[in-house]
Amino acid sequence: MAGTDPSTLTSVGIDIGTTTTQVVVSELTVKGSTIGDLGVEIVDTRIIYQGKIYETPLLDQQTLDVERISELVTLELSRAACPPDSIDSGAVIVTGESSYKENAETLVARIADDTGDFVVAVAGPELEAILAGKGAGAAARAAATGRPVLNVDIGGGTTNMCLFSGEDVVETRCLDVGGRLLRFDETGIVTHISEPAARLLDHTDITISVGSQPMDDQLSDLAAVMADAIVDTIGGCPLSPVTESVTIGSSDYVDSSVDEVMFSGGVGRLLAGFSERSDNSPFEFGDFGIVLATALRERIEGRPFRVRSSDEDIRATVIGAGTHATSFSGTTTDIDESLLPVKNLPVIEGPSIDAEQNVNAVTNQLVTCIDRETQIYDVADGMPFVLYLPKVSPLSYERLTTLAEALAQVYSQVLDNQACIVLTRQNCAKALGQRLETTCHPSISRVLIDEVVVSGGDYLDIGEPVGAGDAVPVVVKSLAFGENSSV
Repeated sequence: MAGTDPSTLTSVGIDIGTTTTQVVVSELTVKGSTIGDLGVEIVDTRIIYQGKIYETPLLDQQTLDVERISELVTLELSRAACPPDSIDSGAVIVTGESSYKENAETLVARIADDTGDFVVAVAGPELEAILAGKGAGAAARAAATGRPVLNVDIGGGTTNMCLFSGEDVVETRCLDVGGRLLRFDETGIVTHISEPAARLLDHTDITISVGSQPMDDQLSDLAAVMADAIVDTIGGCPLSPVTESVTIGSSDYVDSSVDEVMFSGGVGRLLAGFSERSDNSPFEFGDFGIVLATALRERIEGRPFRVRSSDEDIRATVIGAGTHATSFSGTTTDIDESLLPVKNLPVIEGPSIDAEQNVNAVTNQLVTCIDRETQIYDVADGMPFVLYLPKVSPLSYERLTTLAEALAQVYSQVLDNQACIVLTRQNCAKALGQRLETTCHPSISRVLIDEVVVSGGDYLDIGEPVGAGDAVPVVVKSLAFGENSSV
């Protein structure tokens, strides 16, 4: 780990959103990093630096200004006295409409390289919803009360909701609705209409076009449609056809009543400070946020759910990224430390090893699965990857010996002595490593970790062991950027 104190980690969160770009630096206190401890967990988080909130720099409506954004991140880390070699973990998150920009992947790769081995790139509305809910305090509230809490994070390009119950994430609900979908100059003339806003206009009789100066009632009507979609989604199934048209992903939500709702994000901040903004120009920020907040406030009054103030509003996602993106493996690991740290390793989901098969059968099963998954996720020949084994049953000495012999054959003969990096869902990495040690070709190096949940298509960063123990910091991420669209 980069820090000098084995009980703490330095974590960085960077959120490049539709409207704003932010940086936070946090200190994570861990417990259970000494020999004999059964697990490692983050027991405290402390934000030690909150950067300035910048308007996200663009070259044009389809292109992020990579150089300018990279300069801003470097500047903020310098102000935080946080050089790259002091960073242990964290996340670069490109959110909302920014994730659809043509060069979003180039940007996160650039920033991840510039800011250290463990600042990683993640994107996607589902993860954004979870991190925003944790950063806003909804997750902590649900854990403390044992009751469902829904966090509604309304940003510039998307609205991302996460339903927490107790300590669990129940589901996410995401919409192409946000305050930056329409943009205006200081006189109220429309300068840009995003594709989701155009889609909503098509569902209504409202006529708004670039270059026009909409009437107040036209703006109010469009804001009402957006606000109705948000409230509709808070209520759950069934959704109206208009709401379905702007829903991201599945709308098959659980049948669960929501007692408490928190609002975060830029529009969430406007919603909380509504009375303070009532005399301001609706185009103060050059977008649709104030009009949307006004319509939403009218619609949530008198609803059966209680609205609670969030711990954070506009900074919720970036704080969640800086303080909740990192987890730890179990302590029963088997690691060649010369291979660590590693980052951006694609996850290949292997088969469940749950039948009384011999070594050849398990070997063939592994090879078939690896061939299929590497093609699906476009993993180049020779490129290191994480083989995820979701289940080994029965979890016995004999079964682990069979699996170890099969892995040795795969990595020595099929994968030409490629590094063997394996993640098991169950607590068995050390035992499997001990069996591999007696069967592996001497030139095969290995990293075996356990008790982390991933899926095929995820990417993994694995850091160096924490303190005197064997647990390693792990960041699971998705580089599933949205399809190109006219934004």
